[in-house]
Amino acid sequence: MSTILSSPLTKKLVATAVDLSPVLSAARQFVISEPLVFTVREVCTREECADLIALSESNNYEVALINVGGGRQELRTDVRNNSRYIRDDPVLAESLWQRVRQFVPETWNGYTAAGLNERFRFLRYDPGEEFKAHLDGSYVRPDGSERSFLTLQLYLNEGFVGGETSFVANYSEAKVPVVPETGMVLVFEHPLWHEGSKLIEGR
Repeated sequence: MSTILSSPLTKKLVATAVDLSPVLSAARQFVISEPLVFTVREVCTREECADLIALSESNNYEVALINVGGGRQELRTDVRNNSRYIRDDPVLAESLWQRVRQFVPETWNGYTAAGLNERFRFLRYDPGEEFKAHLDGSYVRPDGSERSFLTLQLYLNEGFVGGETSFVANYSEAKVPVVPETGMVLVFEHPLWHEGSKLIEGR
C-alpha cells in the first residue's frame, strides 16, 4: 500500500487539449466523435514523482511483454524492448483519481466513470529502447462490472532526448509528439494509435 499521494494537491490544475488534427484524421475511424486526448500539468509534485521512481527502483523491473489477445502475453522485442515494473496499489489509484477526476467525462459509452485501475505499470526506457505504434486494450473486471476505455499516463521525469509519447495516424509517418513533463498526466481513449518513441539519450 502506498501513501505517497495521500494528500490532495491544493493548487488549481489546468487541462490542455492536445492538437491532433489533421494528423490523426485517419485514426478517427475508430471513434464516434473527435478523439478524447488531453494533458494535465503538475498533477504530482517533483518530490512525489521522485518517491514513485524510488519505489519502483526498489523492486525488480522486467522486460516488458505485449498483449496478443486471449489473456496471453508474448516477448516481442521487435515491437517493444523496454522494461517495466507492475504494482497493484488501490490507495495510489484512488489518490491519483481524486486529482484528475474533474477532467474525465462523467459518462463514456454508456458507462459511468468509477476511478482508475489499481494496476500501475512503471515503464523504463534506456537509450535505443522503444514501444512501436500500437493500440491499448480494454480491461474488463472478471464479473463484468467495470471496463476501461481511457489510458492515463503519469510522467515521472523529463529532460531526456527522444522518448515522447507520439500519436500516429495508423502507421503513417506523421506524428504528434507529447513531450513528457515531470508530474504531468496524459489521458486518451484506447483506440488511438500511439508509440513510445525511441529514447536517444537519458532514462
